[in-house]
Amino acid sequence: MMDNNMNNDNPNYDDRPVRPEPPKRPKNPRIKSNINDNNDSANVQPTNQTQTYEAPAKRDPSAPPSAPDNKTKRTSGGKKNNRGKKKNNTVAVVIAVVLVLCVAVTVIIAASGRNSKINKKIDEYMESSSAALTETTEPPAPEKIQRTVSFAAVGDNIIYQAGFTDAKNRAVDGGRDYNFAPLYTDIKPVIENADLAYINQETQMAGEDYGYSDYPQFNSPRDLAYDLIETGFDIVSTANNHMLDMGTDGLESTINFWNSLDGVTLVGGYLSEEDFMNIRVIEKNDIKIAVIAFTYSTNGYTVKEGSDIYIPYIDDDDIKRQMEAANKVSDVQLVSIHWGIENDFEPSDDQKHTAQLLADLGADAIIGAHPHVIQPVEWLTGKNGNKTLCIYSLGDLVAVMMRGSNMLGGLMTFDIVRDGNEFSIENPLFTPLVCHFGPSYYNCHIYYLKDFNDDLADTFANVYGVTADKDDLADIVKDTVSPEFLPEEFK
Repeated sequence: MMDNNMNNDNPNYDDRPVRPEPPKRPKNPRIKSNINDNNDSANVQPTNQTQTYEAPAKRDPSAPPSAPDNKTKRTSGGKKNNRGKKKNNTVAVVIAVVLVLCVAVTVIIAASGRNSKINKKIDEYMESSSAALTETTEPPAPEKIQRTVSFAAVGDNIIYQAGFTDAKNRAVDGGRDYNFAPLYTDIKPVIENADLAYINQETQMAGEDYGYSDYPQFNSPRDLAYDLIETGFDIVSTANNHMLDMGTDGLESTINFWNSLDGVTLVGGYLSEEDFMNIRVIEKNDIKIAVIAFTYSTNGYTVKEGSDIYIPYIDDDDIKRQMEAANKVSDVQLVSIHWGIENDFEPSDDQKHTAQLLADLGADAIIGAHPHVIQPVEWLTGKNGNKTLCIYSLGDLVAVMMRGSNMLGGLMTFDIVRDGNEFSIENPLFTPLVCHFGPSYYNCHIYYLKDFNDDLADTFANVYGVTADKDDLADIVKDTVSPEFLPEEFK
């Protein structure tokens, strides 16, 4: 590099090569550094802190000196002055080098003094960046689903001639021909507020053409179905010993009628074996609930030849294939089953065998009926350690029978609980009911046993010479059902 004062127009030009003067430097040397002098930690970036210097360009010694312009005049005075300049330039170079070294040392010392702080800032930045990266790259944990379905169940709804006569007399202007709704008003709040409510409809609804009748071959007005739905029942079973009372065609008519109604699921009545294997699943509150149904008998009646109607008799093989199919399509399996010995408060060996089989196959709850009396409630343990709530018999909800004990039934409530991918039955409660009717079996109504009083007991029909009062019925409850399943007033 040549001095800025050396040009062809300078009269003091000297053709001898002159040591190039270092370039003038700014206050800070031309140091390339990755360290930011700003102390703001937010601006600190990761670096290896390597420093480099940029030196002045060197002149090629083999290159000839620049030729002076012919117009330039040299004098001795000019040569003297140029030597003085050379001396001054040498001093300036030394001073500049010293200044550069001082500044460089100062910068290096300052930088080294800040290294620990910078390293600390860098470490903090890297840690926070790593944490942020971890938070954003790791998939969020799936939400643990927690849901509950409240469930209510009652026993056999058997409509005798007195029952549909009452309903005819209770019909209101502008309403249906038969009004069964008053029968259920006391229990309606529980039934309609439950997420799901179940009933076993013992008597068939083949239609008016078949004639309305009671024991031993029942056929009830179809208005009953509408009142049951309006009361709040969502699940109806027709698997019982009276399902063929109106013959194969009557059963088919009953099945088609129930299947035509909105807001209710029919189980136990199947138009074919394929229909039987089409498991009924109700999805409620993110829980898939399968309901299957069986009966021990059809009172000796059989399906006519050539019909596809399928009767779900209690059979180990059928139970196994139904449960296997239900397990594949649902989270929870409920079993409606018609079994047991009439008027016996204890489950039979056959009941116990079937109950344990169902528990081993993974059933969550067994809802039994048929004996016309209540039977025990207990927890069973399946072969895989699973728990099964078994209600051997809820007795009759509505019936006109010969004993006071036949008027005693149960309303079973419990919660179906989902906790993540675990499902269980919680809070089981057996609430005793009484189906009260007056003389000649009329004026039938369902009461809670806790509300049953002496006045009602005194008007209870004493057709067969048998009476029932609240204390007698309460004793039956306490003797039959474990205290863990009973309301406080009956423990």
